[in-house]
Amino acid sequence: LNPDPAREFGFEFGRPARWQNDFPDLASALGSAHARAVVVRDKTGERGGAGLVKAELAGSTIVYVIEIVTNAVIMAPADSIRQSSMIAGGFAALLAALLAVFLARSLTRPLVEMTRAVIQGSGGGSPIALRASASGEIGVLARAFSGMSREVQEKAAALQQEVAQRQRIFDTSLDLILVVDRKGTFLQVSPSSRTILGYAPEDMVGHSAAEFILPEDLESTRDEMRAARRGRDTRNFECRYVHKDGHAVLLQWTGVWSEQEQQHYFIGRDMTERQHLSDIISNTINAMVDAVLVADAAGKVVISNPAAERLMGIVAGSEPQVWSEPNEVIGPDGISRLSLEERPLMRAVRGERVVNYSMSARNKLQNKLSQLVATGGPIRDRSGRITGAVVVYRDVTGTWETERQLHQAQKMEAVGELTGGIAHDFNNILTVITGTIEILADAVADKPSLAAVAKMIDEAAGRGADLTQRLLAFARRQPLEPRDIDVNALVLDATKLLRPTLGEHIEIKTVLAGDLKAALVDPNQLSSALLNLAINSRDAMPHGGKLTLETSNAHLDENYAKANTEVQPGDYVLIAVSDTGEGIPADIRDRVFEPFFTTKDVGRGTGLGLSMVYGFTKQSGGHIKIYSEVGHGTTIKLYLPRASSAEAHALQDIVMAPIESGSETILVVEDDALVRNYVVAQLKSLGYEVLTAANAAEALKIIKREKTLDLLFTDVIMPGEMNGRQLSDAAAKCRPDLKVLFTSGYTENAIVHHGRLDPGVLLLAKPYRKTDLARMIRQALTNGGTG
Repeated sequence: LNPDPAREFGFEFGRPARWQNDFPDLASALGSAHARAVVVRDKTGERGGAGLVKAELAGSTIVYVIEIVTNAVIMAPADSIRQSSMIAGGFAALLAALLAVFLARSLTRPLVEMTRAVIQGSGGGSPIALRASASGEIGVLARAFSGMSREVQEKAAALQQEVAQRQRIFDTSLDLILVVDRKGTFLQVSPSSRTILGYAPEDMVGHSAAEFILPEDLESTRDEMRAARRGRDTRNFECRYVHKDGHAVLLQWTGVWSEQEQQHYFIGRDMTERQHLSDIISNTINAMVDAVLVADAAGKVVISNPAAERLMGIVAGSEPQVWSEPNEVIGPDGISRLSLEERPLMRAVRGERVVNYSMSARNKLQNKLSQLVATGGPIRDRSGRITGAVVVYRDVTGTWETERQLHQAQKMEAVGELTGGIAHDFNNILTVITGTIEILADAVADKPSLAAVAKMIDEAAGRGADLTQRLLAFARRQPLEPRDIDVNALVLDATKLLRPTLGEHIEIKTVLAGDLKAALVDPNQLSSALLNLAINSRDAMPHGGKLTLETSNAHLDENYAKANTEVQPGDYVLIAVSDTGEGIPADIRDRVFEPFFTTKDVGRGTGLGLSMVYGFTKQSGGHIKIYSEVGHGTTIKLYLPRASSAEAHALQDIVMAPIESGSETILVVEDDALVRNYVVAQLKSLGYEVLTAANAAEALKIIKREKTLDLLFTDVIMPGEMNGRQLSDAAAKCRPDLKVLFTSGYTENAIVHHGRLDPGVLLLAKPYRKTDLARMIRQALTNGGTG
């Protein structure tokens, strides 16, 4: 029973009734009663609802109302609400769809486009260009993203270009490029491996450097390889790789580590040819006899060859303050010491060009003085900046010594010519004086006072004659009569004469070789030379000392001859005269052989003693050398030519024969009238017939005219076209049997060659006395002197 027909169900419980209209009191009562409801099912199983309400009606009537309804009735309101909601939801969905379309146009689309652009850009494609027309944050974001997209695109293009360029460099590099992992395995090898090592890149990939490095270089490169494995960069280390054909290839490596890629990149430059050229240059420099120094911009020596170390004591790696210590450098004047900044190498470092700079360098380590000529200049890079300097020092000590000796020899020769000419004229004068003084002495023999004067004049003339002989000895113009002599015997004889001459305060000692060879010299001149040396030694030891005369056999080799240009290499007989005197200072040592040079006080010496010894030794074909140290003494060594024969002749005393006269006819040829008149007077006093001529032309006329002529007595040096020797040769053509006797105070090589008289030549040296004249005239007439 349901009063609402619209809500009634077809239950069998009764007819439909209208609740509100038929039972108003019940409706009111039910409206205020508490109800209980339960879910029930009918017999068909359909669910429904049952409600029980207790209601008290008017008059205290209690009514229980039970309402049973179907599920459809119960759910009708909900269905109505659902339907309404679905309609409202559909409408809302439609609005939402419209709103979504709107939002997609204004907000979602730029975000989607950015997403697509990012996805496309990250995939390697070109990013999509975004429209930046939106406003607000989206517009700002879109515009920022568009700028970022362009920047990324530009950077990607640049990166791509860089990668392509790096690949081109990798493929075309002449240097060897290696990409190596931390373990040392080759990941990539440039194609240049074919030309440098003979291997294709694929032959090296997957291998390590140790498989290609020369075994001898493995140890030296181990540290660099360890550093590479630790990710450390490497710079300019060298090692040798083995070429495929087996030869060594020197490579210079530079490597960098990429932390991001965890790889090492190495570039190896083939230095084999450069090293070969460097070795050639180094060997050339080391083989040079010239000293070579190469310095950096600070003056530090980076290259020094053995000659530089030998001459100046400078080695590579020396700083200027170090390499300047071992040597003392003297400037061109031979006196001033050069400071460090004045030396050629430092001048070149400053940019100066040094050309043929003469200097002297004394290596203190070897105590050796060398004469050097320096040439060099700065080393500049391409920009013109000075990076160092190179200077070459030529050792001209030998040349300098040769030039010095030549200059000295020329000076001595010039002085010799002068002194020889003076001696010639002076001898002519002395010949007249010494000859006439004999006559004067005989005339005043019974007058003691006059005889004493004559004796004084005679002694003075003798001293003058001795002086001219010394001059001629120095000038090497005196005639020598060399022969094979026993030098030991001559030294012993000289020692006997020296003891009273030198005095008791001088000790004389002889050290004589037992197997001494014979010498070929003039014994009289050698005795005179020893006497002069002994007297010089005595004067050097005023408070006493020791004089030692020593003999030995000696050999002067080629090297010694090169250092002393006037020496002929060969065998010699050596006489060394040593004293313990004051010594000779180095600055005057080269002058002691000059004539008239002396360190003695005025009146104590002529300065001709050593010059006579010098001239005699040179004229004899020997060599003289002086060694001296101030405060320790002096040694003078005479190297005399060795005789070819084994037997030496003993010295014989000269026995004076009585004056012999004669009656033969003699032609006297003398340009000096005083000498000519003196000779004529002396010869006539000896009984000879005398003819005279002032020159060779007059003499030839007489020779051709006179039928009787026994001897030609002629001076050697005469004015005109012919000298005495040429006159003798011309006379021999018309009178082959004519005997000749020469006289001269200065021969000038006319009849003396190499210190010896020409074979068969007789010479009477000026000045001479009547006894000498008589003896030589008789010897020429008897033994037959020839021209």
